[in-house]
Amino acid sequence: MNFFSILIALLLEQYRTVSSQAKVFALFDRYASSLDDLLNSGERHHGIAAWVLAVAPVLLVFGTLSLLSGWLGAGLGWVIDVLVLTLVLDFRSTLNRLSTLQADLRHMERSQVAERLGFPGVTAPALPELVARGIELAIVDIHSHLLAVLFWYCLLPGPTGALLYLMALRLNQIWGSETQTDFGHFSRTAFYWLDWIPLRLTALAFAIVGNFEDSLFCWRTQASGNRAALRIVLASAAGALGIRLGDASSPNRLYGGLDLGVGEAPDMDHLRSAEGMIWRTLVLWLLIIALMTIAAMVGG
Repeated sequence: MNFFSILIALLLEQYRTVSSQAKVFALFDRYASSLDDLLNSGERHHGIAAWVLAVAPVLLVFGTLSLLSGWLGAGLGWVIDVLVLTLVLDFRSTLNRLSTLQADLRHMERSQVAERLGFPGVTAPALPELVARGIELAIVDIHSHLLAVLFWYCLLPGPTGALLYLMALRLNQIWGSETQTDFGHFSRTAFYWLDWIPLRLTALAFAIVGNFEDSLFCWRTQASGNRAALRIVLASAAGALGIRLGDASSPNRLYGGLDLGVGEAPDMDHLRSAEGMIWRTLVLWLLIIALMTIAAMVGG
């Protein structure tokens, strides 16, 4: 039933308000902050305890519901899966941001667009930098809030996999900053390993639906052996689109002055190309999940 749950959740997500998702995430963030205040003494073992206390209650609740749904009938589990996925997936708003950026670049001053995209400083960046930032944000969001979530949803029972990944992502953002003490070491390590396979599957999907040779070349030469894991999907996406992301000459790059990709600097048309690549990637993933679902139904 994985494929049908995902498909219905993606359809329902078109009608979900952004604020409802933000409220749930903010509630979890406040809970994580309270654990930080309570347990953070800068020690690694305290970070492990806090991570487990943050994640375990949610997984226990939904794991129990998934188990009960097996006894009471598949219908209840299916409803829970759809509701959770509808709340946590983020596809529509990512595409909307790309479309909005296209309109903003046509009708607004570059300084205003730069402020919306989070560029620091007062100097308005050039158009290619603004486009690159918008594409980077979309690529990272599609990986972190759609494709990686779907991978873990299909791997673990019920919605526990999707929730595990998203909680690990947010705990890494809150506690795993490199500027923090050893308290965040476990959150960094846990998320690194949870994201290891999804990152590479996302990069491979971009290569398949885009320029395969350039994508693999950029992945292999510009992101291999680098613990800054998001370089993998950004390098693959840049190669797949035939553009360069992250002007290394700019101090204001989102991901540390990246210089990724091959070909030309991005322009307005590449925003539409990025949107098309994201759509093709989702269709590819849905096709694979559908085949897996059919195989499981036939085998069962």
